[in-house]
Amino acid sequence: MRKVILLSLLILLASATTQAEEGAPLASVQQETAYFLSSSIPEKTLVPLLKSAQTKGIPVYFNGLIDNSMEKTARYLLNLMQKYQVAGIQIDPLRFDDYGITQVPALVKRCGKTFDVVYGSVALDEGLIQISRHGACRDE
Repeated sequence: MRKVILLSLLILLASATTQAEEGAPLASVQQETAYFLSSSIPEKTLVPLLKSAQTKGIPVYFNGLIDNSMEKTARYLLNLMQKYQVAGIQIDPLRFDDYGITQVPALVKRCGKTFDVVYGSVALDEGLIQISRHGACRDE
């Protein structure tokens, strides 16, 4: 029974991502805007960040599994999805490494071989405005 529940959770989580968000290798990505978050962020802070990203169609990445457990991670994400109607969270430690993300929240905008990062609980609109005014990707 437990395996069936876990499998159902994993299928539900997999179906929440779109093909455009399937974590294409960064070497093949020319343009990308992504939001890096974590389960360590308190829920009352995390949920508005997730909803904002979802509204803007910006994929959200977590660095890894909770307590190195697929089951705990799946349950946590399923709870977020059901309780707050958020979706599209992916686990991609390689993206964290490739962009050098060591703290969250982090908003990344990639343009070609360069990218900009805005750290902190800045509203997504404000982060994108900062990049468009001051970042290497301002003309993109």
